[in-house]
Amino acid sequence: MKKVLSLLMALALVVSLAACGGQTKTDQGKTDTNNTQQTDTKDNKDTQTPADQSAPKKVISLIETSNIPTMVSWLATDSVSFGIMGNITSGLFIMNDEGAVTPELAKDFEVSEDGLTYTFHLRDADWVTVDGEVYGPVTAQDFVYPIKKILDPKEASQYAFMIQTAGIKNGAAAVALSEGLVAYEGNLSKLENMKVTDFKDTDTQTAQQQFDAAKASLEEKIKAEEAEFVGQYGSIEKANEAIYDLIENIGVTAVDEKTLKFELENPVPYFQSVLTFPSFGPVNQKFVEEKGEKYGSSVDNLLYNGPFIFKEWKVSQRHYLEKNPKYWDAENVKLDGIDYRVIEGVDNDTVVNMYLDGQLHTAGLAGENVEKYGNRPDVVTYEEGAMFYIQMNQGQGEPTANKKALANPKVRKALNMAADKEYISKTVLANGSLNADYLVPVGLQVSEKHDNKDFRKVAADLYNGEQGYNSYNVEEAKKLWAEAKQELGIDKLELELLLFQAETSNSIGTHLKNEWEKNLEGFSLVLKPLPFSEKIGRANRGDYELDFSGWGPDFPDAVTFLDMWITNGGHNNTGYSNPEYDAIITSVKSGELTAIDKVKERFEAMVKAEKILLEDDQVIMPIFQRGRTGLRDPKITGWRLQLFGPDFIFKYVDLTE
Repeated sequence: MKKVLSLLMALALVVSLAACGGQTKTDQGKTDTNNTQQTDTKDNKDTQTPADQSAPKKVISLIETSNIPTMVSWLATDSVSFGIMGNITSGLFIMNDEGAVTPELAKDFEVSEDGLTYTFHLRDADWVTVDGEVYGPVTAQDFVYPIKKILDPKEASQYAFMIQTAGIKNGAAAVALSEGLVAYEGNLSKLENMKVTDFKDTDTQTAQQQFDAAKASLEEKIKAEEAEFVGQYGSIEKANEAIYDLIENIGVTAVDEKTLKFELENPVPYFQSVLTFPSFGPVNQKFVEEKGEKYGSSVDNLLYNGPFIFKEWKVSQRHYLEKNPKYWDAENVKLDGIDYRVIEGVDNDTVVNMYLDGQLHTAGLAGENVEKYGNRPDVVTYEEGAMFYIQMNQGQGEPTANKKALANPKVRKALNMAADKEYISKTVLANGSLNADYLVPVGLQVSEKHDNKDFRKVAADLYNGEQGYNSYNVEEAKKLWAEAKQELGIDKLELELLLFQAETSNSIGTHLKNEWEKNLEGFSLVLKPLPFSEKIGRANRGDYELDFSGWGPDFPDAVTFLDMWITNGGHNNTGYSNPEYDAIITSVKSGELTAIDKVKERFEAMVKAEKILLEDDQVIMPIFQRGRTGLRDPKITGWRLQLFGPDFIFKYVDLTE
């Protein structure tokens, strides 16, 4: 998550929101969130919450511009879901009010001399229901269960890769096989649902000819996948058996009720940071099995062990969190509640006016409002590592002629080079965001082996890539576009761009439309704003051509941005596949470059991977690194934007007199 991401564009407007990747997800879950989220109490009545009845003294009022896609931790990938999870579920570690990783449910722990074994001893903590009744103790097995669920191909979790990223024993093999099986099943489904009507006649090919070619290509791909499974495991059936053997032997063990052991394949310097992420938070297996398909679908179908209880979940209306009196460290939680108003697509003027009227404790500033209110004493600014970009679908999901066009790298490079991104950062946003032709953000990671230089500075030294690759150059864009049209046998191309339902998102889409249609002859763009969950769902299924998305760091290492784009990766919704790129990412995550004496080589390999991704292959079109400028009530203290994990941890926030 951060995520997310899919990270929500509207967060550029509203500083109070928890940020994604992203593009994190959602409609793969088993719960009908569009239906069950209408509840705010367990008996499904529209009753008042304690906030309405007694108006607790210390309740901060915030705004959220999107509904929650899922509250199932192994299915979540978005910033909105993780923002809630991070405040209602306590894991082994937490980011404190100074931004440092600190033990949470880990009372104490030991690390072996070789850095391959972590043994955690859990403090006493309880699970409670939405009514605050104790359900049972938090145990070591509660940490083992969700890790096995996230690896299960039946769940098709897009965050399975985090198990490999954490270096957990058997994680790399389990992730590779799980993602391979998910991709194989997806291709079978894709083949079954292919239709001639998915294609349109062009100047060179009929729809039927395109359909036949796409079907043959997909059948060949499926045969290759089957051959690989047969070669490694003997049959598809045995491959399915093998994944569950790997999951059963994953390097996470409940030694006893209060002792949890992790075994790693290689030392991971950011291991404790990774464990702050909600995907590694505990889940009570007994409760999940009791609830069945209803688990995670409403506030009474969840358990809580964190600082707050999710008391009200009303779609497009309200998210209300109330202090958990049974939380192990409740005496240090100052707030009585967090009250989110949920208004999809709200414009920045409305948010600012709500703040000025005393309805909100924080409000983001964007565009003209930055200049208008930027000198107020209650203005705050944030530096952030979230990146926003356009995903370009090269073939994920149902095959179409437009996706075939996007499979041509000259088309992708032309789109990137034909748009003035500085206008977006300086005029549309005007909040400290940086226009970007890079993916790994400024300030995320420095290299001790390169004189403590930032990733971007090392990219400058190695590849002249400080500002990124394939930067704004209209003449070069026109040249590439003309060559691409000739190669594709087309003279025009109309694509659809998925957007968030938000004022700033629409402004960015409009600017890109104007730039592309002005600079690329024969190109046209259709803007498609969608509700958050629907947009994420379409991107996950590959049901898109261009998708405006975002991602924030899950931990402070460049690989958190780079491993998204491996072949069949859980967050790779583009259809991109490059064996050289895959090999580099494997090496820096779990291969020879993880050795202690390979720190310099590992860093340089990640810089090279970004160059391949953007300069050579232009898999995505980076747009900006987000900054935030906003208004915040001076009575709020302890408010800190976290570098990774959920954006805001409210355990440390106070509302003073």
